[in-house]
Amino acid sequence: MRNLSKLILPLISATVFVVIFYIYFAPSKELGSFSKFGGGSEINQQINVSVVRENGFERDADGRIISFYAKDKNNLSIKITLHEPMIDDIVDAEVVELMGHMHGGNFIATNITILK
Repeated sequence: MRNLSKLILPLISATVFVVIFYIYFAPSKELGSFSKFGGGSEINQQINVSVVRENGFERDADGRIISFYAKDKNNLSIKITLHEPMIDDIVDAEVVELMGHMHGGNFIATNITILK
């Protein structure tokens, strides 16, 4: 009985930790807002945005995508400039996670992850 009580408390603690971790840190496909980015800040932050296919994709000489437009949850459309050119995977994406910062009126993305 004593060994059982020593096992129950760590098991309950681990379960609570796992539940809190997955609820709080679970990745979300919910759109973010560009308003959280400071205009002159060089600090990279994450944001989920919707790809605006209607505005097209700007490409380099090799045909790789170097910029596109995206909108946030407030329907604010911003030009996304990629730090490194990207292949065509993003053309079919609906929601992407961007890591980057605002520079003037553009968002400079250092990393892109397709969520949906």
